[in-house]
This record gives sequence, structure tokens and C-alpha cells, in this order.
Amino acid sequence: MEDLKFNSGIKYEIYIGIKDKDSYEEILSVEDFKNILCDICHTKKINFSLLTQTGGYKHGKGYTTETSLRIIIIGIDENEVRLLSERLKKIINTDAVLITKTKIDYCFA
Repeated sequence: MEDLKFNSGIKYEIYIGIKDKDSYEEILSVEDFKNILCDICHTKKINFSLLTQTGGYKHGKGYTTETSLRIIIIGIDENEVRLLSERLKKIINTDAVLITKTKIDYCFA
């Protein structure tokens, strides 16, 4: 069996809920968000994976749960992740997104 050849890199994960910050309602569907994300990433040639999950958080009016999306990206720089996050934040009209950064080794097998 051939040995795997690993590359070192950075994995970014963007966590974003789809509730509007003013109404606390999900005014954008997951499908709409996916289409917007696909268009942005296609234009910028960003490789990504999108996962749908449920998240919960405290806010000024109490506690809520919402559809939470996790975008996993390997192979772009930190500034590009920041720009993408800011753009998505405006589209959804949310207060904040969570970005994580992890050093990884990866390969395609």
C-alpha cells in the first residue's frame, strides 16, 4: 500500500446562526443560505463544506435555539475568511459569527 502524503495547513470553521438579530426569526432558509454561499465560493474559488446543526445562545431577551450552520474551509488565508464572515453576517443580519482556526495535516486518499 502506498504511503499517504500529508500537507500541513489551516482549517477555518465559521459558525453562523440564521436568526435575524432584530426579529429573532429565521428569515433566510437554509436552502437560500446554501445558494448564496455557493455563489460566493464559486466566484472566489473557495473550497468549503457546509453542515447544518442546531445551536442555542443567550441574548438580551433571554435564551433561544436556532438553525446553526458550520462552514469548513481549508486553503484560504485569514483575511479571506474574515471578509467572507463579514459578508455572510450582513446577509443574515446577525450580530456575530464564530470563527475557529486549527492547524491540521491533511491529504486526499
